[in-house]
Parts: sequence; C-alpha cells; structure tokens
Amino acid sequence: MENKAITKSQITATTHESARTDSELYKVGTVITAAFAACIGLWSLVCLFSAMTNSGGPITLIQSLFSAITGV
Repeated sequence: MENKAITKSQITATTHESARTDSELYKVGTVITAAFAACIGLWSLVCLFSAMTNSGGPITLIQSLFSAITGV
C-alpha cells in the first residue's frame, strides 16, 4: 500500500457584484427625455394660450389659421 497524503486546498471564489450601469443609464436617459418632452409640451401650451389672447379668442385664432393656410 502506498501512503498518499491527502491535502485539502481551500478554494476561494470571489464574486464581484457589478451594478448594471447600462440599465441605469437607460433609466436616466428616459427620465431626461420625458422631462424635455414635458417642457416642450408646456411651452407649446403657453404659446397657444398667448396666440389666443393676442388674436381675440379661439374662434378668431382658428379663422386666422385657415386664412393663413389657404391664403384667402
């Protein structure tokens, strides 16, 4: 019989939890895009309200719009 030395080697495994930065960047990009779109929408409503008050009301604004499109 042969004498064999039994050795136990300790294996250590390290895991590095990496945050999914790409998905976080997509979330940030989506929020920035939505905020920018909301600002544009708000600006368009302000411009529409300003046009209605300067033209004399919504009916006059629509009449002016159609006359500008048709050229009459």
